[in-house]
Amino acid sequence: MTHFDAIQKGAQQMGANLSDTTIQTLVDYLAMFQKWNKAYNLTAIRDVDQMISLHLLDSLATLPFITGDDIIDVGTGPGLPGMVLAICYPEKRFTLLDSNGKKTRFLTQVKMELGINNVTVANERVEKHAHQGHYDHVISRAFASLQDMINWTLPLPKDTGNFLAMKGVYPSEEIAELPPEVEVINIEPLNVPTIQAERHMVVMARKG
Repeated sequence: MTHFDAIQKGAQQMGANLSDTTIQTLVDYLAMFQKWNKAYNLTAIRDVDQMISLHLLDSLATLPFITGDDIIDVGTGPGLPGMVLAICYPEKRFTLLDSNGKKTRFLTQVKMELGINNVTVANERVEKHAHQGHYDHVISRAFASLQDMINWTLPLPKDTGNFLAMKGVYPSEEIAELPPEVEVINIEPLNVPTIQAERHMVVMARKG
């Protein structure tokens, strides 16, 4: 199965209706990711089939949660899920933030080579990020704990915005330790057809 077919099949199984152009751009992103990964070690995953399932399809599972127009992906690494989402939603605006210069250089290169105009790459620490109260969604799949994510990103969403945290198994202990300023709105299991492990999306918002 080609990379194109693998992405298309996985997306269809999750109910994501992607155009051929979008899938081709994801294939091109994957090719750049592989190439840079050999030189710069952007992810420990080397096998391309695993990169498709554990990175690309895993990121595509978050598509239904992106209802707003301004999104920041905090700790985006090589663009997961932010760059994948930006490729799928060219009409929305994405800020991809990471303090690792190798990863943000890669993202800047992807943006230039693939002509992805709806992405701003921010090579900085999240607490230094100026656009507070600006975002519809603050998404992350990289934070160690929900508590850390909220502590670092609390001022970033609009009053109507939310926090979207991608987690593995249902994170009961982490939810119990959340600071009082936020509430959990919803916890949805994510169905990623090629991944056996549990995946959940934790949707949170600031109170009041």
